[in-house]
Amino acid sequence: MLFIAENLKSLRKGKDMTQEEVAEILGVSPQSVSKWERGDTYPDITFLPSLANLFMTSVDALVGMDKINDAEAKTSVFMKGQKLIFDGDNEGAAAIYADALKTYPNDETIMLELAMVLALDGDRAKADQAMSLCERILSGNPAEYVQYTARAALCYIYLKTGEKEKATKAAQKLPHARVSRETVLGDIEKNPSADEVNALISSITFRENAAYDILVIDFGLDMVPMVGEHDLLAKIGEVRSKAGQGKSGRHKLPMVRVRDNPDLPPNHVRVRYYADYLLDKAFPGPGEAVSGIIQALQQISARG
Repeated sequence: MLFIAENLKSLRKGKDMTQEEVAEILGVSPQSVSKWERGDTYPDITFLPSLANLFMTSVDALVGMDKINDAEAKTSVFMKGQKLIFDGDNEGAAAIYADALKTYPNDETIMLELAMVLALDGDRAKADQAMSLCERILSGNPAEYVQYTARAALCYIYLKTGEKEKATKAAQKLPHARVSRETVLGDIEKNPSADEVNALISSITFRENAAYDILVIDFGLDMVPMVGEHDLLAKIGEVRSKAGQGKSGRHKLPMVRVRDNPDLPPNHVRVRYYADYLLDKAFPGPGEAVSGIIQALQQISARG
């Protein structure tokens, strides 16, 4: 990747020049300079020395060789670290990441990798260091993936060190299951109708009175694993498929939305169809909860 576009724009503005002025000096059209700065095209190699001289810099700086070298160096760090982790040498990986952090002290991805490796160690001091790194990442403005990964890691590190209350509070700031990649991809694969898509859009707003026919399943945060471990979504799909369509051509069992609800107490599940609460109770465990949910869905589908 070359960094000519952003460097040209920055250098030109630093010289208080317009694109037209640069174009006139180089004997090209202003549109060409505009395309270079947008990254649509690169200037011909013969223009690089002229541009470097115009802005009193080097060709390497203009191209962004320092950034290119940084990117390659960081890639090398991650590859070495991952290989050591694969070989079971977490201590060696931690040393690689810690050393890299001296060169790139504000790099959040390196911080995150180091935190992960330290968290795997049984030493409390290393766990504390991992916590500190995750908290430092979250105190900034990290990329979305880094933010959620750091927060999830922090939940488990808190849990590992016996700070369950902190783990719970951190978990409540994670995205809801209703907007997770797995849930959305699953909805896409079902090829929903336009009405069902509208229902899905309405459901993610967390409103109590959605404008469409939706049956909502809420469960406490501690029950989140039951979705995957007990194939809840697949079982819901089976009930909906068996129920079929009514005389109106609509499904007897309406669109079902599954979501975690941090306001619910432990082991609690709530199945709501508009104002009708078909299920609102605590269960001994995830298996019983899944059975209760399926029975509630079968009841509503029988009404159709």
